[in-house]
Amino acid sequence: MSKLLIVESPTKARTIGKMLGKDYDIFASMGHIRDLPERDLGVDIANHFAPQYVDTARSKSVVKELKSAAKKADEIYLAPDPDREGEAIAWHLAEVLNKSTKAPFYRVTFHEITRSAIERAMQEKGEINLNLVDAQQARRVLDRIVGYQVSPLLWSRIEKGSSAGRVQSAALRLVVERERAINAFVPEEYWVFSVVFRTESGEEFTSRLFKINGKDFKVPNAEAAEQLIRAIQGGSAPAVASVTTAERKRYAQAPFTTSTLQQAANVSLHYSATNTMRYAQQLYEGMDIGEGGAVGLITYMRTDSVTIAREAQQAAAEFIRRTYGDAYVPAKFNYYKNKAAAQEAHEAIRPTDVRRTPEQMAAYLDPQQLKLYTLIWRRFVASQMTPAVVNLTTVDVGVDGSDGNGYTFRTTATVPVFPGHSKVYEDVAKRKDETQEAAVLGSLRERDPLELRKFDKEQKFTEPPPRYTEASLIKELEENGIGRPSTYATILRTIQDRNYVNREQGKLIPSELGFSVNDFLVERLPALFDIGFTAQMEKELDEIEEGKVGWTQMMEDFYSKFAPWVEDAKNSDAPPAADAEALLKLLENVTFEAPGKVGRRTYDDGKFFRSLKEKFDEDAKITAKQFQALLIMTAKYYSQIPPEAVAGLSAELREAISTAVADHAERKEKRERSEAVCAAVDYAGLFAAFDKVTFEPPTKKGRFTYDDKKFFTSLKKQALSGKALSEKQTAALRRMAMKYHGELTDAALVDRILEVQAAPAGEGGETAAPAAPAAPNPEVTRLLEELGKVTEWAEPVKKGRFTYDDKVFYESLAKQHASGKILSERQQAALIKMAGKYGVK
Repeated sequence: MSKLLIVESPTKARTIGKMLGKDYDIFASMGHIRDLPERDLGVDIANHFAPQYVDTARSKSVVKELKSAAKKADEIYLAPDPDREGEAIAWHLAEVLNKSTKAPFYRVTFHEITRSAIERAMQEKGEINLNLVDAQQARRVLDRIVGYQVSPLLWSRIEKGSSAGRVQSAALRLVVERERAINAFVPEEYWVFSVVFRTESGEEFTSRLFKINGKDFKVPNAEAAEQLIRAIQGGSAPAVASVTTAERKRYAQAPFTTSTLQQAANVSLHYSATNTMRYAQQLYEGMDIGEGGAVGLITYMRTDSVTIAREAQQAAAEFIRRTYGDAYVPAKFNYYKNKAAAQEAHEAIRPTDVRRTPEQMAAYLDPQQLKLYTLIWRRFVASQMTPAVVNLTTVDVGVDGSDGNGYTFRTTATVPVFPGHSKVYEDVAKRKDETQEAAVLGSLRERDPLELRKFDKEQKFTEPPPRYTEASLIKELEENGIGRPSTYATILRTIQDRNYVNREQGKLIPSELGFSVNDFLVERLPALFDIGFTAQMEKELDEIEEGKVGWTQMMEDFYSKFAPWVEDAKNSDAPPAADAEALLKLLENVTFEAPGKVGRRTYDDGKFFRSLKEKFDEDAKITAKQFQALLIMTAKYYSQIPPEAVAGLSAELREAISTAVADHAERKEKRERSEAVCAAVDYAGLFAAFDKVTFEPPTKKGRFTYDDKKFFTSLKKQALSGKALSEKQTAALRRMAMKYHGELTDAALVDRILEVQAAPAGEGGETAAPAAPAAPNPEVTRLLEELGKVTEWAEPVKKGRFTYDDKVFYESLAKQHASGKILSERQQAALIKMAGKYGVK
C-alpha cells in the first residue's frame, strides 16, 4: 500500500523520513500552497467574505509534484504543524489534491518529532479540524481587509508605501504611548536614609529607614531631609523592635511558552524574537545527533500552554533523581496553571528527551542553537524540581524622634537552606548569600539597645517608565491579549522593518514616521486601533476555533462597524460641501483643454471634472485630495472665470483660490523656463559626457535604495525624449556631475550647462572638486537675523482650513536658510512682507 505524507518543510520531511522508512513517500509543501493574491484585496465582501485564493509564487512546481504523488497514493497523511496555520495548510492541500486522487485524506498531528511521537500520531490519525481552519481564515481575511482599506489613507496623508495592520498598529501604539509618557515625565525629588547600628557586642549592620509612624513616607527635599536627621539624632536611643526568622520557599517558574521563551532569550541571550523562533524551529524540525539520523530536540515552539505530558514528567523525575538525588524530586508532579485561552492539548516547550543534556548536545549544535537549547532544557528540568528553600531574617529597629514621630528601620538577610531547582536554573542561585549578616541579626533580641554609628542620606529622583525592549513589549502584548504565539515575532519584525520603530541598545524607540502613522490612525480610527478592541477580536477568533461562533458571522459583525469607521476617516478632512459646490459651479462653463498624453497616462480635465461633479451630485461628498485637484483646475482656468463669480465666494475660499492661482503661475513660469533651457541645451552632449563614468553600486539606507546609475538613466531618458528636467532633477544631476567630475569626458560642457563651478586645477593638473555653491542673498540673511530678535509674535490666525503662524513660518525659513538652501522668490517676497509687519526695514 502506497502512503503519502506531506509536511511543510524539507528539514521536517528528512527527519520524519528516516523514522518512517520506505513505506512512506514524504513530501514538503514549502509552507502555504495557496494564499490571497498579493496585489488585490482577494476577498469578495458581498459574498460572505469569500476568500479568492491563488497559487503562491513558489507553489506551482510543488503542487505539480504533489498531484503526481497523490495519484499513486492509497492513503494521504497531512502533517503540517499543530496550530491554526498548520491546519489551514492541511485543508488547502486536501482541497487542491482532492481532484487528483481517490485516496482518503487523514490529518496527523504531533508536538515533537521523535519516532514514538510520529508512530503514535499515525495510529491516531483523524480529520481536519474545520474550526481551526475557519479561525485561520477569519484572521487572514480580517487582516487583509484592514490592511488594504486603511493603508491607502496613510499613502495620501503620511507617506507612500506606509502600512497599517490590525495588530502591528496596536503594538506601535503601545511603543509610541510609552515614549510620550517618558517625554512628558517630570522627575520628583525624594530622599532615602540608611544608618549603621552597633550592637552591644560590637558588631555592626546597616539598616534603611522603612516607616514613619508605621506608614510609608516621602521626604521631598534637602530641608525636610535635614529636619528628619535632626529629629532622629535628637530622639531616643535606638532599640530592637522585633526579630523574625521565617522559612521561605521559592518555586520554579513554569516551562516556557512561546512568549516567555522569547522574553527570556531576549534578556539572557540578547536574541531578537525573530532569531529565537528561527533557532527554535531548527531544534524542533530535527538535528543530526549521531543516533541513526536527525531527531527533533524540542517540542513544538508555538504554544501558549504550560502543560507537560505525563511521560515527560516521569522521565524528568527519573533523570533528576539519578543526577541530583531524591531530595530534588517533588512528592507530586509540579502543576502549572494555564491561562484561560491556552491550548490545553498543546504542551509547553521542552526537550524531547531530558537525557540529552546541553553538554552532550554541544558537539552537534552551533553556538546559537546550543545557547537556546540550554535555556529550554534548564527551564524545563527546574520546573520539575523541588522549590529552593531560604531562611529570611528580618530586624526592625525603632527610634522615637524629637519631633514626636516614630521611626522604624529595617534590615533583612537571606540564607540558602536547600538549593532545589536553583541547582539547575540559576535565577535564584545568583542571589547574594547573606549568611554572615543573618548571623548578626539572628543574635539580636527584642529591646536590645543599639548605638547609632553613622547616618547617611541620599537624594534621588523618580524615574520615567522604561522604554520597551522586545521582551517587555511581548509581555505587554500577551497581557493585553494582543496577538498569539505564532504572531509575536512577526509583529515586532514588521514595526521595525517598516521603520516605525528603531532598536537602539536593545530599546524600542518610535521614529518620526512611527509617531506620524500612529497619531493619524489613533485620531482618525480610534475605535479600530483601541487596545481593548484589538484584544476583543483575538477573543472572537478563539471562539471561532472553539466552534462557538461562525467565522462569516464574526466578519459581518466586524465589517458593519469597520466600514463606517473607514468612511468617516476618509472624509474627516473633507472640505465643506458648500465650498466644493462653489468650485464646481465656477468650472461649469469653462472650455477645457483637449486630453493630453504624458508617458503612458492620458490627462483629460473635462472627463475628470464631469466624473467629480457626477459623484458630488449623488452624495454631496468630496475628499480633501479631490478638493485640492479642483483648486488646481480653478487656477489653471482662472482667466475664463468671471471675476464677479469669485467675488461672491467666502473670504476663506477666495484666499484658497488666490493661493492656488499664485502657485499655478509659479509652476507655469518654472516649466516655461525649464522648457526654454531644454530647447537651448545640448542634452545629448551633456549625457554623453557621462559615458565613461563608473557609477557607485546601489546603497541601502533604511527602507530606501539609492542607485546613481538607475537614477541617471531615468533622467537621460526623460531629457532626450524632449521633456524638460525639473529644477530638482537638474540640481540632482548637478550634484552627480560634481560627484563624478573627474570621470566626465567633457567636464567643461557639463560645467557650462549645469552651472557647475569647478575649483582651479590642483597639483598635477587634475581638476579639483567643484566649488561650493554661491553664498546666499545677504539681504535675506539680514532680514532673518533681525526677525530673530522679535520676542512677541502675533497669535496664530485660522482662516478656513488653514492656520497662519508667523513664528512657525519664520522658523521654517530660518532653518532652510541655515542649511544652505536658497529661498524661492515667493518665500523671499513673504519674508519681506513679514519683516515690514514687525518693523524690520
